[in-house]
Amino acid sequence: MVMFVTVHVLSGALLGAVHPRPLPSRPWPVFATAVASHLVLDAVPHWGTPDDATFLRAARVDGLIGLAVLAAAGLRSPRSSRSAVWAGMAGAVLLDLDKPALHFFGRPLQPCWVRWIHQRV
Repeated sequence: MVMFVTVHVLSGALLGAVHPRPLPSRPWPVFATAVASHLVLDAVPHWGTPDDATFLRAARVDGLIGLAVLAAAGLRSPRSSRSAVWAGMAGAVLLDLDKPALHFFGRPLQPCWVRWIHQRV
């Protein structure tokens, strides 16, 4: 089962917005928390399989929505939390970057041990 990326983008933006303010040069705690949140969200049952044509159509639309949400949340967040919001969104979507890379280029981006952990969740 696969979750759409917009949910991960929104959760990462929220984590960045509410996380105790890291120094702008230290967004790593937010990034790590967002990666962990991705795994937690993926553990929740959700809709679709990557090889289903209906799912693929919906995933394309959601990918565009996710990009728009990512840009809007990153650009419209208050300056004081902007780096944390960007770090949260980056961490929240990092594990799913292999899906479009595999779909468009035929190869994943992450090392096999990262994919193994992600698939087991």
